[in-house]
This record gives sequence, structure tokens and C-alpha cells, in this order.
Amino acid sequence: MIKIGSKFITSTLFFLSLVANSKEIVKNYKDLGIPYQLVVESYESDIIVSEDKITILANKGTDLYTNSDGSSSTDNAPRVFFEPKSDFTFSAKVTADFTTSYDGGALFIYADTDKWGKLLFERFKTGDNGIASTVTHLTGDDAYHYLIENNEIYLKIVRKNNAFTFLYSKDGELWSYLRSFSLVSPKAVKVGFIAQSPISQTHKVVYSNILFEE
Repeated sequence: MIKIGSKFITSTLFFLSLVANSKEIVKNYKDLGIPYQLVVESYESDIIVSEDKITILANKGTDLYTNSDGSSSTDNAPRVFFEPKSDFTFSAKVTADFTTSYDGGALFIYADTDKWGKLLFERFKTGDNGIASTVTHLTGDDAYHYLIENNEIYLKIVRKNNAFTFLYSKDGELWSYLRSFSLVSPKAVKVGFIAQSPISQTHKVVYSNILFEE
């Protein structure tokens, strides 16, 4: 199910129409600050797009993951994304209702199922909340970065040519570096919001304070 403002969209036909006419989302919800058409892929989870935030309620079994030898992968996490045309800075405040290990909300970049990067606010297996990242080029490169005491954090992606940088902030003002990497693909690179719930029945993530600059 998708909800745009006060309108719920459940029909597959209506959903395809929404994607085809998704510039209307930007027009009607300009406070999101994204000057490109938004595409919504729900994977049967619930997504709500309002004037100043995006809410994703990921269902059980959803994830974007590739293990370190490439033998196993999952690519069914609900997402909202767009295709920027040049270098950019993209950030958002991520608020997560963690309940179970591997619950998470992320900013992500995505060329295809074999090439993508995910900057993730996650409930670790230890029960702590923290920041992790994965960069996938056929195989996954996972990294655990910092523990976070509460259930919200600011995340940022910066692109310059084919180089991407992940950063985080506790207040949205002072940013700390996490990692840099390259992502080269003949396909257009998509950028956006994604949520996962590999184990929980559902996991809610809210993205607010969204900023995008080219």
C-alpha cells in the first residue's frame, strides 16, 4: 500500500500510473526538496509520502543484502528513489522504531542488484543501535561503524563523479566521515530511502529534514 498525502493507493494499475506521473509527487510535496521524479517500490510494504517526510513500514523478510562471497543476496526492501543527473549532496534525519536485530533504515545508491551502496541505521545483533554500511560490487563489503544511543541519526551521501562518500551527524550540523568508495556502472545511479525488516513482523522508519543539493 502506498499513501500520498491523504490518498491511499492499493491498485497495481494505479501504482504504475503513479510511477509514470511521479513528477506530481515533487510538485505537490515540494517541501521534500528533491527536484526529480520520485519512484516508489513498495514490495508489498506500506509507504507514506507527505509534504515534508517519508515513512516506510517494512514487512518481515525485506532486505537489501549481499554476503561477502556473493553466494547469497536479497533485494526486496521497500524504497523511494530518484535519479540525479550530476554531483550532489543528499541527507536526511532517520528515525527508527527498532524492535529486533537487523531492523534498519538507510539512504542508498543503486545501479542494479549487483552494484549498490547502503548507509544504514540498524539494530545490531547485540541489541545496540548503530551505523553500518555495505558496498556491493557482485560481493558485499559490510562495515560496522559507531553505536548510537537513541533511535535517530542524520545520514548523508556525497557524490563527485563516480566517487561517493558516506557521513553521519548527531545534530545535522557537525558531520563525521565514515567511508568513501567508487560505483561505476553504465546504468543510471538511483538515490533514495530504503527500509528493511529481515526478522520483525514490521519495522517503521521515518525520513525527515531531507536536503538535496547539486
